[in-house]
Amino acid sequence: MNLTLAKRVLGFGSLALGLYAVIAPRRFADLVGMASKPEAVAAFGARELGAGAALLSPVKPSPFLWTRVIGDMMDLGGLVTVYREPRSEQRSLLLAMLGVAAITAIDVALAAEATRRKL
Repeated sequence: MNLTLAKRVLGFGSLALGLYAVIAPRRFADLVGMASKPEAVAAFGARELGAGAALLSPVKPSPFLWTRVIGDMMDLGGLVTVYREPRSEQRSLLLAMLGVAAITAIDVALAAEATRRKL
């Protein structure tokens, strides 16, 4: 597993996702089924921008990869909370949760590998 490449891909992906969520929080919130929570989406986007910048910096990646895992859990928690609300857009939310769960699995694997290698 090439951690340098994975770190760059995750970093640029985080920047793109975070930028979209910060610039167009209502549109992003509508996309993932969180139309009632654009402020939360913007806050998660800001955190994602920070994670992306950290991963693209020339420092050890393991702390920032673990920070992404924590952020993923926060995202999942927010999605689950909205999913439980009456009249929520459950299909969009479920798809978003599946996407975040997949990214979380990747983040955990990369963070564990970076920690194992002491990177």
